[in-house]
Amino acid sequence: MLEQIQRIYSRSAHKDNLRIWGKLFVSKTGRTVGGWLIDSWSEGGAPYWPPKSYWLDKKEDKLYQVQMNLGLAGASMNMGGEATDIEPDRAKFIRATLDQWELEWLVEEGKKL
Repeated sequence: MLEQIQRIYSRSAHKDNLRIWGKLFVSKTGRTVGGWLIDSWSEGGAPYWPPKSYWLDKKEDKLYQVQMNLGLAGASMNMGGEATDIEPDRAKFIRATLDQWELEWLVEEGKKL
């Protein structure tokens, strides 16, 4: 059975010529954090990163390659293997950005209590 996930948080950001968007998902069944769906790229200069999508699994703390399937019936994603060939600077940018977003999400959720 495929795990059903629900998006609970979305962000986008840039630093210099680096761009990123991400969506935080939780499991619909267990309400546990599943992970982040991320896309990152660069614009107008080095490093020359083409857009690439990844899944950061929160339980394993690993980045995985992901392929998005968009259609009339909805969207799904296919997980690939661990992203061992990711550019080190891209991985550092992704992780630093997600750490910041998670802190912001925790602050926002704390205000709701």
